[in-house]
Amino acid sequence: MLKNIFIYLFILAAAFAFSVMYYAWFSWFLLIVIICAPIVSLAVSLPFMILTAARGLECFCDDTVSHFDRLHIGVRTKNGRALLCPYLKIRFKTINSFASKRKSIVLKYGGLINKPVVTACDRLSQHCGCVDIRANFGKVYDFTGIFFLPIRLKFKGETVIMPIPQKPELLPDNQSAVILGYKPKPGGGFSDDYELREYRSGDSLKSVHWKLSSKYDELMVKAPSEAIYKKLVIKPEITDNPDTNDFVLARFIYVCSALLASGAKFYALDGRSGSVVKISSEAGIRLFLISLYWGSAVQHQESLDEASIYNILTEGEEVSEG
Repeated sequence: MLKNIFIYLFILAAAFAFSVMYYAWFSWFLLIVIICAPIVSLAVSLPFMILTAARGLECFCDDTVSHFDRLHIGVRTKNGRALLCPYLKIRFKTINSFASKRKSIVLKYGGLINKPVVTACDRLSQHCGCVDIRANFGKVYDFTGIFFLPIRLKFKGETVIMPIPQKPELLPDNQSAVILGYKPKPGGGFSDDYELREYRSGDSLKSVHWKLSSKYDELMVKAPSEAIYKKLVIKPEITDNPDTNDFVLARFIYVCSALLASGAKFYALDGRSGSVVKISSEAGIRLFLISLYWGSAVQHQESLDEASIYNILTEGEEVSEG
């Protein structure tokens, strides 16, 4: 490290000046000790430095953290064995493209690595988004911090910053009971809803409505149907302001969790890519947010025909028809 080199050069210059001004064996002995100190340190540290670089280290980070929580980034030995490291320095470069934020995090550690070494940082979770964390190289120094060996890491991690739920003023109605019509049930099977039609070749005799067939003097069957529900679509308004986006997503995740708890069927809409995704679990909310953070469209999309759109705006909420 440059700081350690400058400090050593300053101490060396001071010792040299002292030996010139105070001509005695002690001053010259002190000067020789200071000159030899880096060489002795390197000789003692080099085996541990080589061992650290040879055995290798691996980095890791949190998979998911909540907004404003501490994000943990760490390093550990690859084989899990204890390793003496004189002094380790790793610089992580982080990017939250959704919030347009970049930061550098430096991990420093010296001593025995017998368990994961972790640094906690709350600056990386100040805004929602996906934090891309990378570190290509690290450095292991000798005890004086002057000489070093590079360590190849090739680390690429990602941490999802989830919003903290916040209740909006206007909650959407549970519209899962609004039925627009019926359609044949794929694969048939049992259904409380069915339509009556004439028998077709290949229909199961179990589906024959015998009482009605005897009345009309022709075979009638009960074809299983399923209801077509009016779609409820939740649409968060995303802007270029990360603080505003945090506020919008806090209400979005509250609404989604509340609808899941009530058993409602609903969808989420990314206004930028036009992706409409069915949300059926908390994991589905997380996956939708990840696609929203990265600005990538999902593979499966739904039509907005006959849909009620619940818009979460920066200034409030409103409902519109698709």
